[in-house]
Amino acid sequence: MRLKTLTYTSRARLDLGDEDLRQLHQQARHLNALDGVTGLLVFDGVRFLQIVEGGEEAIDSLAERLRRDPRHSAFEVRDERFVAERAFADWSMELVRVSAGYLEARTEIASCLPPAVPPGVRALLLRMSEELAAAP
Repeated sequence: MRLKTLTYTSRARLDLGDEDLRQLHQQARHLNALDGVTGLLVFDGVRFLQIVEGGEEAIDSLAERLRRDPRHSAFEVRDERFVAERAFADWSMELVRVSAGYLEARTEIASCLPPAVPPGVRALLLRMSEELAAAP
């Protein structure tokens, strides 16, 4: 199977509450497990940063569903590539809530990443955490 990874950012719906986030996370874990998708979802209270990995068809289908999901807007693909192995093999979808400040967010993300995450993916996530926190 050819593995694809997709990283995107988006802006949460203004009235997205804790219960909405909990349901989103549970739904993502369930559907991702069925589709063989793994990844990480970062939320700072306003914006999402997500990296997903899996079969090419599953990732393309997920991206289309995400584009139509009313719980967020401003969906922007930040990175898309093919990889030899999964970085998040044990996570159907891990949710990490971070502080809005980029130094705090960067530290929180770095501390939760599994050791198996390749240096390039780690660098991408940490760089994007800074951009996420700097966004208006």
